[in-house]
Amino acid sequence: MPTEGGDELLSYKEIVFGLLERAKQYPQSARERGAHGSAVVSFTLNDAGDLTNVSLLQSSGETDLDIESLALVSRAAPFPRPPLGAQRSFAAEITFGLERND
Repeated sequence: MPTEGGDELLSYKEIVFGLLERAKQYPQSARERGAHGSAVVSFTLNDAGDLTNVSLLQSSGETDLDIESLALVSRAAPFPRPPLGAQRSFAAEITFGLERND
């Protein structure tokens, strides 16, 4: 985790969101229907970087995309240990679309 020459707290958020993006899988059922959309998920981490809570704040309008949005947070966990003072509660918009092979 970067600690020199940059904002460590911002870097931690970037790392968390990067791990979410790597864990994302476009559900085959949604791909076959050409479904796309964005869901917003909320999640909280503890001092060790473990997931303590995850919930859907806003639906994408597609059940399989909502389910995947919640599942990817669990797949990405555990996250690195947050530095002192780092944000521990997040809201992330998870977007699925055919244009980028999400």
